[in-house]
Amino acid sequence: MSTTEQAPRASRRQMENRQPDFVVRAKTGPGRKEWSTVGSAWKRDNGEGFSIKLHSIPIGPHWNGVLKLLPPYAEEDAAEAYDE
Repeated sequence: MSTTEQAPRASRRQMENRQPDFVVRAKTGPGRKEWSTVGSAWKRDNGEGFSIKLHSIPIGPHWNGVLKLLPPYAEEDAAEAYDE
């Protein structure tokens, strides 16, 4: 493997080890609040745009093609969301 092929993998690994700047959410049910986290997003080092990694692909009758980038939940917010 050449050095140029190794560089993108190294930066990808570095990006995935950082905390994401945003979570990627998609509508997954009929209710107003039925959204699921489907990935993570990071601001690009050069300041332009975002790098997005999806962990799942939202498909089904309730997904309207919209993905939202939202600030990650604080740990205590996430715990409350699971309790509801």
